Amino acid sequence: MKEPKIIFQERLTDLRAYASDRKNILAKSEIRDFFEGTPLEDSHFNMIFEYLKSQRIQIADTEEEAEEARDSDNPGSLSFYLSDLESAGYLKRLKGENGEESDPEEEMELFRQIIAGSADARERLAELYLPVVCGLADEYEENEIPVEDLIQEGNLGLWMALSEIEETDTLAACQARLLNGINQAMNQAIEESRGHKEKGRAIAEKVNHLNDAVHTLEEELEHKVSVDELSAYLEMPAEEIQDILRMAGDEIDIDGKR
Repeated sequence: MKEPKIIFQERLTDLRAYASDRKNILAKSEIRDFFEGTPLEDSHFNMIFEYLKSQRIQIADTEEEAEEARDSDNPGSLSFYLSDLESAGYLKRLKGENGEESDPEEEMELFRQIIAGSADARERLAELYLPVVCGLADEYEENEIPVEDLIQEGNLGLWMALSEIEETDTLAACQARLLNGINQAMNQAIEESRGHKEKGRAIAEKVNHLNDAVHTLEEELEHKVSVDELSAYLEMPAEEIQDILRMAGDEIDIDGKR
C-alpha cells in the first residue's frame, strides 16, 4: 500500500496535468473534488491553493468564474511563468522582488515563520526559490524530460520540502533541505521517464520479435498461423503471446487473434 505522502504527491501531479487541460484555470470545487476521499482539512486545501498559485494556475471561487476565465484570452501559465523569471539564464542567487539579493537574516526569519505555520511566509519563500528551480533544471543536460516539465517537478519538490521544514539552527541547513527536495523530485521524474521508455523499448522488441516469427512461420506453413502454432514454434506460453498481440494492436494479424 502506498504511503499517504506518495498518494498526495501523485494527486498533485495529476491535478497539474488536469489544470493544463483546462487552460490552467480551476475552480476551488474542482480542486476539492480531485481530492475526494482523502482526509484533507481546510488548512490542507489552503496549502494546495497556494501551491497551485505558485505554479501560475489561476483559482476561481466558482465554476462559473473559472469557465468565464477559460473563454477569455489567457496565456498559458507555464510560458508566462518562464518569461517572468527569464529562466534562460541561471540565477544562482536568491533574488528579492526588485532583483536585489535576499537578506540571509530575512530568509531565516521566513523559515522560522513557516515552522510556526505562516502560509504567507511559505508562499514568499517559494517565490524566492523559483529562479533556483529554473537554474537547477537547466543544469540537467541531455535529460529526457522537457525543461518546462522538469521545472514543474522541481517546484513540487520545493513545495513539499517547504511543507515539511523543521526547526534547525542554521540557514544553510534549511537551504540544503530545500535544494535536496528540489533535486530529489527532478531525479525521480527523470528516472520514471527512463523507466517508461525502457518498458516501451522492451515491448517494441517483443512485438517485433513476434511479428518476425509470424512472417517466417507463414512462409514455411503457407497459411495464416495460429497462437498455438506460434507457441510451439517460439516455445513461448500462449498466454504471453496473447499479451504481446494485445500490445501490438492491429500491427500483427494471425488466425483466431483475440
